[in-house]
Amino acid sequence: MPLCVYLCYTPGCQVKVERWMPTAEEGAAEKIPCPRCGVTLACAWTGSQVKTPDLRDAGAPATGGVGERRPGS
Repeated sequence: MPLCVYLCYTPGCQVKVERWMPTAEEGAAEKIPCPRCGVTLACAWTGSQVKTPDLRDAGAPATGGVGERRPGS
C-alpha cells in the first residue's frame, strides 16, 4: 500500500496532502482538490512501505571504521 503525496504549487498556498492508496497507479491517477485553494492536485511522489530492517540480522561490524588507525598512517 503506497503513500502518495500531492502538492499544491499555487503561490501563497503550497499545501501538502498525503494519502495511502491501494496501488501506486491508482494514486498517480487520482485528482484531489486542494483543501485550501481548490486547484486540482496531482500526485508528486509515490512511496511504498518497506519492512524495517532488524538490526540483529546486520552481523558483526566491518573493520576499518571511523576513528580506527590504519597501518602506515
